[in-house]
Amino acid sequence: MNKWLFNPFLYLADVKALLYGWIAMIVTAIIGLASYTHFDGVIDVHTASKSYSIGYHLLEQLVDWSCATLIFWGAGALVSKSAVRVIDIAGTMAFARIPMIFAAIAGFGIKVPGQLKTVDELVNAITPLVIISSLFSLVFLIWMVALMYNAFRVSTNLKGGKATVVFIVSLLFSEIISHILLAIISNH
Repeated sequence: MNKWLFNPFLYLADVKALLYGWIAMIVTAIIGLASYTHFDGVIDVHTASKSYSIGYHLLEQLVDWSCATLIFWGAGALVSKSAVRVIDIAGTMAFARIPMIFAAIAGFGIKVPGQLKTVDELVNAITPLVIISSLFSLVFLIWMVALMYNAFRVSTNLKGGKATVVFIVSLLFSEIISHILLAIISNH
């Protein structure tokens, strides 16, 4: 059971994983639209006081997945002695985003008021439901990162400390680049 929850990539990869992942990303975008939950970075999840169009929610998913795919593929191709197929990285990175469906659902418990101007307004906005929903989201974010690590490790055939270091550096770069790209897009 643990293998299916944390490393399904021993059994599932390439086009099949990609299709399941894309379906999950579409579902996440739709739920995110309804719950005002945004994914404006590979490992960014938060709610806002307003939602954007379904197109923008889908774009967030696409940019996050594309950045992760390209950077992890590039890093794997540079470091791994094995042939690293882009379809394996693309499929497993898409599939790894499935837990974000639950993070988007948790967004229903977090209602962010418009502009918070004082510390008192901020403190009053942090209700027990907000705390519970945030912790719920965090669990699924951690699950996604664990899936991404195993996706990277299996797809690149890297092991041990080398896999861990390359994964962390790649994750940081993909987060930064996706965040910058989405900031540029949202300002236009």
